[in-house]
Amino acid sequence: MPRRPLLVVLTTAPGTLAGLAVMLRAEGITVREAPLLSFGPPADWAPVDQAIFRLPDFRAVAVTSPRAAQAFAGRLALHRVSPPRGQEAWATGEATAEPLRDLFEPVHTPSSLVTVDAGAGSMLATAMVAARVGSPVLYACGDTRRDDMPAVLRAAGVAVEEVICYRSVLAEPDEARRAISGADVLLVASPKVVTLVARVCPADERPALVVIGPTTATAARGAGWAPAGVARRPTVEAAADRIRALARKS
Repeated sequence: MPRRPLLVVLTTAPGTLAGLAVMLRAEGITVREAPLLSFGPPADWAPVDQAIFRLPDFRAVAVTSPRAAQAFAGRLALHRVSPPRGQEAWATGEATAEPLRDLFEPVHTPSSLVTVDAGAGSMLATAMVAARVGSPVLYACGDTRRDDMPAVLRAAGVAVEEVICYRSVLAEPDEARRAISGADVLLVASPKVVTLVARVCPADERPALVVIGPTTATAARGAGWAPAGVARRPTVEAAADRIRALARKS
């Protein structure tokens, strides 16, 4: 009897890891896209707007996700506010930096020589401290984020003001159950989502779990579902490599 094709379920939000599904399908892997996390505007834009109108008060702006960078840049455009000349921005990677390139000069990303056994936020903050970033720093973020970036800066004596530029909306349990059904490999990129799927999927029915990043991996283990693979970087290539490794074993 022919072996059933491997079914990979991607729970990532629309636009996250764009191109991954196409890449996997081109390699003969069956893919179901079932987003369990979506994003919307913050409950109140007022704190973001107030920070924008006080932008000259900050020595730097920091972002740790492309979505936060896009939302913040969009709000600047809405109010037709330009950062003061020479105000620097810091971003965790090129995808996060891109929405800020036409607004801030310069936009810094951590050097590959900076190594931190933690998440991208800690890596960014470590690079900022090493560069002796000025105080205060404006941190544009989502409503669900790790505290490592501001914690590292504050420990170094840098004041940080956080403003929420978007919020996360988690799927309902029934939707999560339907998404998991029949999966051989489940890809998750959010601690919230991994906690949700662990809650709704019985231990004896769980597919192989691939997670993006150490934070989601820690949440998975804490929920009692040890990942079969961890993509250390939030890239299509890293995620595909972990999934291919499981496909070869199946």
